[in-house]
Amino acid sequence: MLNKLLVIKILILTFFFCFTAGPHVVVENYGNWKTLSFASKSAYVTGLWDGYIVFFGKELGEKYNDNCSNDHITRVSDLVEIVDSLYQQEINRNLSPGTLLREKGLQYLCGN
Repeated sequence: MLNKLLVIKILILTFFFCFTAGPHVVVENYGNWKTLSFASKSAYVTGLWDGYIVFFGKELGEKYNDNCSNDHITRVSDLVEIVDSLYQQEINRNLSPGTLLREKGLQYLCGN
């Protein structure tokens, strides 16, 4: 019985250590961004955009509707292109893609 408890405790500890060691990507600036493939950039930007919709849903929707026409469709490739274009400016290179997308993305996207 004591051996079973010890084995269970070791398995639980192993599970928690392995669970927290999973892969994740943190992109803090242009240096990290330029190393990503287009597929990785797309996945990263999709996660950012979905997170912004969840956290700033009503506010973001109103800002988007005010700045953009109703005919405009935003695609993931558009968002990646926006971040890439903003990173071409030297002043933006120390900012994260999340900050660029949140602070400057809608203005760039909608031409405002």
